[in-house]
Amino acid sequence: MRFPLETAYKSRLMPNVLLAVLGPRTYSQILALVDTGSEETILSYKDATLLQLGVSGMPIIKNIYGIGGEVIGLCEYKKAINIFLKDTEGKSFKIHLDKVYISSSSQGTNITIIGMDFLKENGFSLFYNPIGEAYLEKK
Repeated sequence: MRFPLETAYKSRLMPNVLLAVLGPRTYSQILALVDTGSEETILSYKDATLLQLGVSGMPIIKNIYGIGGEVIGLCEYKKAINIFLKDTEGKSFKIHLDKVYISSSSQGTNITIIGMDFLKENGFSLFYNPIGEAYLEKK
């Protein structure tokens, strides 16, 4: 089963996908970058707010470091959310997440990241050719 990705994000070549996300109170479409350099999947502050996940007041449980050395605090949302991806035939595929990390910062890039944890736990392989084709594959 293949899930197509876009290859361009703004003026950069980065694999990304539009996700449908069902939170406990609301549904929203979220753009997410696939980042194999990130160990964790991280929901941006902006997207968590859009999903009404109540980010303010959540304790920071760990810090990560961005490419420029920027320290970003992560909160842990321990309630389930569901993510839906569309395959090449247009069929929706549901992925259940028991918990998700949320960026505590409303500053910076503010983009949701699909990290290596998501790829490994859900059995996805990433194919990426910056000239035009990219997809996630699940056997």
